[in-house]
Amino acid sequence: MADDFLNKPFGMNIKVPVKTIKQIEKTAQQHTGNIFEPLFNFINENQDVFTGSVANQIEQFNIMSFNIGSELRKGKTNGNFDVKG
Repeated sequence: MADDFLNKPFGMNIKVPVKTIKQIEKTAQQHTGNIFEPLFNFINENQDVFTGSVANQIEQFNIMSFNIGSELRKGKTNGNFDVKG
């Protein structure tokens, strides 16, 4: 449908040259690529966040923190800690 629209004469029977249409396509592709390029770069740089690796590491640190706090509250450490909670 778009090809028929672009190939039909308009106005004063002026036909759009094929070269102009190809230049418009090339320009549009370049501009849309430049718009989304920073987004794709951000996703590539922060891929660990989107795959869940960071969430897993945070969960492991939370578990370690809980276990250390639990052991300190039980008093099974050699140090003299004042842990309340």
